[in-house]
Amino acid sequence: MSPPKQLGALSNNITLGVYILILVLQFFCATVNGLIILFFARSRSLHRNKHMRLVIFLSIGDFFLAVGELPYIIYMTINWDAKQMDYDPLYIMITAEPLPIQLKISATITVGIALGRNIAIFLPSIYRRMDQGDYANVILVIAILLASFDVALYWALTPLEHHINCGTIGCFVSDQFRYYWGISNMILGLMAVFLSCSIFWKIRTVQSKSSVTVMQSKQNSNRFAKANRTSTGILISSLLFLTAPSVCVGVVELTGFSIFKLVGPFYSACLLMSGVINGFIFIASNWDQCHLRPLKNHKVSIVASAVSAFR
Repeated sequence: MSPPKQLGALSNNITLGVYILILVLQFFCATVNGLIILFFARSRSLHRNKHMRLVIFLSIGDFFLAVGELPYIIYMTINWDAKQMDYDPLYIMITAEPLPIQLKISATITVGIALGRNIAIFLPSIYRRMDQGDYANVILVIAILLASFDVALYWALTPLEHHINCGTIGCFVSDQFRYYWGISNMILGLMAVFLSCSIFWKIRTVQSKSSVTVMQSKQNSNRFAKANRTSTGILISSLLFLTAPSVCVGVVELTGFSIFKLVGPFYSACLLMSGVINGFIFIASNWDQCHLRPLKNHKVSIVASAVSAFR
């Protein structure tokens, strides 16, 4: 094994603060997304709504990220030292593996959500003929394949080396993988930005037209806004906490400088923050469907689900 590699002085106190922040975010992310999974499992209207399948895939991934990263964050927090941090590289590589997996899955699903909304807005006839369940499953398969490729490179390109005062997996992976990781996530991020901008432009156009012809299109405009509320909110959250950091990392990696050595495990914090915000957006936008209704309202919930599927 190669001798330990000195990566420079990091602010270990700030790194400890980031660890604590991540632990708090893990609790909220696991709780919120766990509730969403429970709502989907027990609410007939949500369970049968294929339009929400990508959202539940995102929530499941965020839930498992919050739980799966616990050994990684707890280990680094317990073994933190104000003067010098020296972590076991093999343990870090194994326990941090959920991060590149969920990062690629989350970025791909975000692009899938944005693409689906674009099809619905610009090609409604094609969207109505699409099976949303099949579309969501295809996006998930693509996301898993991309994540699997990332994991293969993650292990193939990274030598096991100690890195003194390194408080994040970004320092332990090789320069080649870090470069690929940043650029590939930046490409997905830019795709999400482009698709999201087209959605926001179309929504603004529809709202402008509806303000002119209020009596004729007010009801349709309200339905359009409600149908896109969850997807649009999640896209905005992903742009802020997932896409922006990915693009930033990609640009910085092009200069040959590793941002991970400077700011620590910010990717985990950003991804968990996105999971928490997305969860709150979903619950706030679908609060009426999140209630577990009694059996006597079963027919009403079926009708509501059918109506929401066409919105």
